[in-house]
Amino acid sequence: MQMEFYSLPLTVEKIMRRQEHPRCSMQQSVIQHLHLLLTTAFGEFPGDESFGCGIWDHDFDNVTSAHKLREYIRQSLLQSVLQKEKRLANPKVEILLRQEEITDSPVSRHVKKKIDVTISGVLQLTNEKLAFRDSFFVGPLSY
Repeated sequence: MQMEFYSLPLTVEKIMRRQEHPRCSMQQSVIQHLHLLLTTAFGEFPGDESFGCGIWDHDFDNVTSAHKLREYIRQSLLQSVLQKEKRLANPKVEILLRQEEITDSPVSRHVKKKIDVTISGVLQLTNEKLAFRDSFFVGPLSY
């Protein structure tokens, strides 16, 4: 069963004018939605204040232990996926936090916190396994 979904980013003008908009598979649509959930802070989307995850509550947190922070992020993201992405059954969230040295130039180096995220589950409609992986630096956010 092949279903098509609008791909991100949405071009609302094209949709309103009934022009062709790029489309994607359900698997790609779920992956795009998970990325959007992951990179959105609670309260950032005015249409739904509960959309997003709690990673951004601790963006510059250097006090909380890595274990507590990892578990808080994992639970927050899992709850968001359970509430906002109904096409994914039995979601599992894994978080890896680590420090990584960034080199901007031959003389400029600094350490940033990197978050590696893996979200896995099964697509409800097709019973296909899905594994989404993303990583980014926080404090401030950068890809």
